Amino acid sequence: MLLAKERNFVVINMNIFLKNLFELLAIDMPYLHSYLSLREMQYIDSKLKSKADLDSDFYTSDEGLNLEMLLHFLTSHKQEIYQLLDDPSKKHIVTSLYTSSTISGNYDCFRFDLDRFEQTYNPIGEELLIYRVGRENESANNLGHSWSKSHAGIRSYAKSSSINALNRPVFQAKINDSEILSEINSQEDELILKKNFVPISCRELNQNELQQIFI
Repeated sequence: MLLAKERNFVVINMNIFLKNLFELLAIDMPYLHSYLSLREMQYIDSKLKSKADLDSDFYTSDEGLNLEMLLHFLTSHKQEIYQLLDDPSKKHIVTSLYTSSTISGNYDCFRFDLDRFEQTYNPIGEELLIYRVGRENESANNLGHSWSKSHAGIRSYAKSSSINALNRPVFQAKINDSEILSEINSQEDELILKKNFVPISCRELNQNELQQIFI
């Protein structure tokens, strides 16, 4: 296993199976190399070298919380991963994995490369008001890509994720619907926006507004 320096962190030249797996799942690889420690990267590289290894007991909670999050995601979605390995054209599976309930807004997480997602939403040229419960320290300069079309949607998201939204930044944005990649039919009224989406306007809601929504 070769190591290479990139920016201020060490990049592992992963085994071919693992590299292809993460590319198939549209995992953001540059971010993954900064998200996982060298020890965590070495662990997963040693445990997942073939499709057969997905049936092995590769999950661990002893090597770091970030790795545990990634391994939990992989073990929870083995069947979807098998389907993708057998037929990479089933790209709708990647969108469903992006909205996995194993990924919580309560902690930092690996990221997906949204440039590799298909746009399944058909824009009609309208402007929409959308809402987002941000992660801690999120601001209008580093917005996430999962949004909701309604107050009910962000209430449902906060409840299902056990998040106290009154202690989080909550955003309201106006966008053109051409910025939408996918619309997810769920209680959260979820929209997935493009990687480099540009809102027409965006602001953080104040405490009075939050109380009207969440209390």
